Amino acid sequence: MSCPNSDIIDSNPSPFIPTHPFAKAAGADTILRSSDGADFYVHHAILSLVSPVFETMFSLPQAESSPTVPNIDLQEGSATLDRVLRFFYPAAQPNVATLEELQDVIEVLMKYDMQCVIPMAKQHLEKYHSSRPLAVYAIACRYRWKDVAVAAARESLNHALRARLLADAPPDLEGVTAVAYHNLLQYHFRCGEAARSTTAQLRWFSWPTTLDYCRCNKTPVMFADDSYRQAPVWFSQYLTGVCDVLTVIPGSNVRETGTFYTTLWQNKCDRCCQFNFINFVTSQLPAQLKVEIDEIELRF
Repeated sequence: MSCPNSDIIDSNPSPFIPTHPFAKAAGADTILRSSDGADFYVHHAILSLVSPVFETMFSLPQAESSPTVPNIDLQEGSATLDRVLRFFYPAAQPNVATLEELQDVIEVLMKYDMQCVIPMAKQHLEKYHSSRPLAVYAIACRYRWKDVAVAAARESLNHALRARLLADAPPDLEGVTAVAYHNLLQYHFRCGEAARSTTAQLRWFSWPTTLDYCRCNKTPVMFADDSYRQAPVWFSQYLTGVCDVLTVIPGSNVRETGTFYTTLWQNKCDRCCQFNFINFVTSQLPAQLKVEIDEIELRF
């Protein structure tokens, strides 16, 4: 007796069967038929409220031979149609598991002009801001959602975006115009320059007097009024190291760089030890970086 081959893929998968609240039920007055033949029993009043496209469709005169419950054939597949309906239908919850599924849902929402559902779709997009900012940016550009594009561009600052120019084009950016991609790269570059300037020239920093009299080796660092002060070498080296990181990845956590840990355990004189370096790295520097980057606008 031979064993079945577990590697064989079923070429005829089971058909999609709609479940509650789209299964056949009393009160449903319309059937939406997906491209693969699944019937969704719905109420046309709900669809008309959400979509002016459906509202117009239902207002058209019906032929005398039309069935009691009219059928509307749609181009969407059953799985996508099910996800779309669950975004707004009573007694249903969205069941989108991936960004690709969400993208299909958004496409249908826009197709049927379901503007009242778009805010919920944007909320779901927020889940992918950190992990896939380029994909979210691409979706935002496609539908001219500036608020979403700005949020995604800000998240892109946590990635070495410009370094990817030497690699193949990211698939997440498929469909983005050259202008939109240029605007994103320009925003990333300008934020990197702002972060670099913040650490290269401490015009914003109130210099602690304890460091004026420290016994460590010194090197000049520019401060407010374009003057130079003699800063400890260890402090200058930290600024140089974090400056290099921020220029490439402007959104980097300045406390999580290797430069920070090297500086933290570096030998310092007693005067230097009185300077609260951890506070500078966790509070003062990040706060100033945020101020500088917040002033950079994304062209859209």
